[in-house]
Amino acid sequence: MTQIRFTAGLMTALIFMLIQSCSGDNDTTPQLQVTIENQFTNLPSNVSVFFKVQDGAGKGKAGLKESDFNIYENGSLISEFEAVRKIQPNEKVLDYNIMLLLDLSGSILSSQNLAPLKSAAKSFIDEVVPSEGEVSAGAVKVEIWWFDGSQNIKQLQPITSNTTTLKNAIDNINASMSSDNSTNLYGAVIQSVGIATQRLGQSQELDKFGSNSVVIFTDGTDQANRSTKGQALEAVRKADPSISFYTIGLGGEIDEPVLKEIGKTSFVSAVNIGELLDKFKEIGDLINGKANSYYLLEYCSPKRSGSNQLTIEVVQGNLKGSAKTIFDASDFNGSCNIQ
Repeated sequence: MTQIRFTAGLMTALIFMLIQSCSGDNDTTPQLQVTIENQFTNLPSNVSVFFKVQDGAGKGKAGLKESDFNIYENGSLISEFEAVRKIQPNEKVLDYNIMLLLDLSGSILSSQNLAPLKSAAKSFIDEVVPSEGEVSAGAVKVEIWWFDGSQNIKQLQPITSNTTTLKNAIDNINASMSSDNSTNLYGAVIQSVGIATQRLGQSQELDKFGSNSVVIFTDGTDQANRSTKGQALEAVRKADPSISFYTIGLGGEIDEPVLKEIGKTSFVSAVNIGELLDKFKEIGDLINGKANSYYLLEYCSPKRSGSNQLTIEVVQGNLKGSAKTIFDASDFNGSCNIQ
């Protein structure tokens, strides 16, 4: 497995840059979106590209097989006889971290909504964390935090991939945890961005590609006035592009326009507590698809010099999409192998 070093100097030295994600201008075939997340080369002639595949609606395309991909160099299809290759969802490369942030202010803890919320949150865990023995594109881990009107959010469960541990933490939520009826929603949003950004840095330190999802549940609006709406929205806007934001609102007191802006990836609302389970599952399904939409291409290029164009094409049934990039084959030789 090729080791990855995510530094600006290395990326410059590798002379690898993204050109475009593309599809034929006049092609009426339903399109897939192929997005290159990172790319690198290593001698003797190893080319590696980490990318994701989404459908036309932006939902992750999981479960693609090696036979669904065509690889082109300088416009010509290369066969497996010319270039040993491997395309796979790769858990050794990807860290997928999910932050579940729950509004546990007094309006939730002191009402009959608490038990249904706990059931919904546990169903979310089942959606996003692979069961034992289940194949996943990455090491999916979840951490659970909560907020009320206090200045700082509080950790309910440190990050883990153990579903039993996560569900036990949710079961331990009780009415005595908070007596604060206020809601520091904007402050919670700002702090969640900081934690998700920290997780990305930790992934990079482990030579892994990191991707994060922040899922925020609330049944109301910001009442604490510790931070402004503008500060919260600015934090989300400036967040690393690999951080996705989802919001789940409950009841008639939420501010839907604000939650839609915070949940820029997806926002859902439940009119009543009876709908909450399905809404948590809906967001969980979106995240599961995204987490399993990442792929790693590794191959031994037959090129031995110069700047070359690499095209990754995905064809599955009547769906098609592609992305292009450039790599430098200077000093490449024929002793390459793929582990």
